[in-house]
Amino acid sequence: MRWTELALLFASLAALGSCATAVPAMSGASITPKNRTDLGLGGAARVPLGGLKDPVVVDPGESEYRYAADAGGVVPMAYGRYGLTDKWDLGLMVAGTTVRAEARYAHVLQEGTTRSSLIGGLAPYGGWRPDRDASGSGGRVGFEVPFVYGIEIGGVYEIWIGARGSGEYVFGDFQVAGSERKASGAGVRAGPVIGMALGVRRVHALIELTAAYEYWFIDHAGVSLNRGGFVLIPGFGIRLRL
Repeated sequence: MRWTELALLFASLAALGSCATAVPAMSGASITPKNRTDLGLGGAARVPLGGLKDPVVVDPGESEYRYAADAGGVVPMAYGRYGLTDKWDLGLMVAGTTVRAEARYAHVLQEGTTRSSLIGGLAPYGGWRPDRDASGSGGRVGFEVPFVYGIEIGGVYEIWIGARGSGEYVFGDFQVAGSERKASGAGVRAGPVIGMALGVRRVHALIELTAAYEYWFIDHAGVSLNRGGFVLIPGFGIRLRL
């Protein structure tokens, strides 16, 4: 698949995306080998818990920011990664209406049939919040720092465990009291991630789960909507290595 065709696939998936902010890491146990390309296709979900659950808006004077901007749900996901060197790769992921770029570095701890690595990265991202049931729309930008320890066994089985931390800014015009008013929110998110992959030669199936705590500082039409809580981000996909 050419890079132009991959870009068209990413754009199509973004157009299909719902409002959920579900961006998995899909790390794998190692970076993409030098001069090789990884292509992945699958989906992810955002499951807010506790104080982050989507509210049911009954009062017409209530802010619909949470319902519109931080909804739960399932989105399609696709990504591509290219191995620059034995230690670095670059990637691009589209999950719903969010696009994330990443640069990753790997420190190999053990070579051989069983291979272990420490992988760290930097991943800026951005996206838009399409209108959801006439509740308003906006955008978001953020920056993520993932770090995992991965083990690869015979090129067949992979497992990785680590953590993800990010900061995010959301902005837009959302409904309150029957009209759209400007809103903005800054949030932080951190928590563990664990995943595994199983396959043969060039094709692997991947599953992954992030469990994070989020806290948001939000202002909507002069009203503070600060809140915090846990969120689960499961992801799944098929990876093809070219």
